[in-house]
Amino acid sequence: MSGMLRLRPRGFRAQIVASTILLMAFVMVVLTAGTQAVLQWNAGNDVRRALNERAHAVLAVVHATDEPLTDQSWDELDPLSKIYNAQGRRVGGSIQRSAAGAADRLAAEALRTGSQQDRRVGDTLNLRAVPFRTELGERGVAVVIEDSAPYERAELETLIAMIVLGTLVVATAAGIAFRVTRQALQPVQQMAERADDWSEHDLSHRFDLGPPDNELSRLGQTLDHLLDRVAAAIRAEQRLTAELAHELRTPLTAIQGSADLALMRGVEDPGAREDLEEIAAGARRMGTAITTLLELARERSEGRAASTPLAAVAEAVRPLVPGHLTFVDEVSAGTATVAAPIDLVVRAVSPLIENAVRYAASAVTLSARLHPDRVELVVADDGPGLDPEIRDSVFEPGASSSGSTGLGLGIARRVASSLGGEVQIDDSAEGALTTGAAFVVSLPRR
Repeated sequence: MSGMLRLRPRGFRAQIVASTILLMAFVMVVLTAGTQAVLQWNAGNDVRRALNERAHAVLAVVHATDEPLTDQSWDELDPLSKIYNAQGRRVGGSIQRSAAGAADRLAAEALRTGSQQDRRVGDTLNLRAVPFRTELGERGVAVVIEDSAPYERAELETLIAMIVLGTLVVATAAGIAFRVTRQALQPVQQMAERADDWSEHDLSHRFDLGPPDNELSRLGQTLDHLLDRVAAAIRAEQRLTAELAHELRTPLTAIQGSADLALMRGVEDPGAREDLEEIAAGARRMGTAITTLLELARERSEGRAASTPLAAVAEAVRPLVPGHLTFVDEVSAGTATVAAPIDLVVRAVSPLIENAVRYAASAVTLSARLHPDRVELVVADDGPGLDPEIRDSVFEPGASSSGSTGLGLGIARRVASSLGGEVQIDDSAEGALTTGAAFVVSLPRR
């Protein structure tokens, strides 16, 4: 079944043309079979009619004489007929030598039963024996023959003509279907080609097929209107995100500055100092999240295209790993690149590195899996692993088992999604590790 599905034409136009060819081929096969059946039935009727006419002509000659059967010369008999007397002996006429024996046996059968007998000899010869009684009261049998080869030859010629005609009809129907669908689907093809050329983040392009004159061009106009509404909604979201980020950045900067200033002045109370350090660290994390949202909104609105080597990503996230942990870099040796700006790639990977640092016992590992169309960056740690209670909701805001805000993984997934990628838990790595957690950042490959 899967093989049949793979053989199915992919293009809509190809499906229409293939369906037309199959339909016309089916119609022509049915028409040809029906024509052959009718021709065979007519040929059988014609053979039977010819036998009847020939038998009636012979009987007319027999009934026209008043002499005994053995005294007649039977010069007027049809050359494809024989006359037999009551003893089954031929008294006049002639037929093909190949059917002579069958004619004698058929005459004897007709004399015995007293009824008409039909028999087929070989592939084409048809015999009919008709018993009769003369004006003098003598019994006899008239045997006539008809060759069906001309009728069968006409059937064969008709079959060949139907096959040729059917081939021409199917080819013509396929050509017409291809031409009509090509013209009808031209607007759809234009929309597909234009959509392929547009950037994923470009909101300004439209199909612009002109005044609608058919259903497909009206579809293009409807899609243009839909794109207008989608673009307006996305721009409104971008403006809202940027405005909220700007509004939040100012008080966060003030909070962080006040906390840092207080720490610089010195705080004797250890508890108060710890609270101030936590406030400053939380403000920095929130500032990083806000900056990420701003960069994400700017990247969507500008539609920037860039490439980032994996080695640059490793160098950018290396400072996030403190000195008491080992940073295992397994990506810098390669030359693969990611199809995204480096700042956004780093913002997608950094929350995973920070999460690994938070739970790692001794090492944080950054590795890569290369695919033809994407790169998978794997961030792993040797810590206790994921808490089963938050495993299913680890990417949701607030999901954390360490008392943090739980925003990092969710933001990482959102940034990766904006780049055409994804962030997931690496279940395959968990099967090979006794401890620790691993996350995969999948990004498009340049």
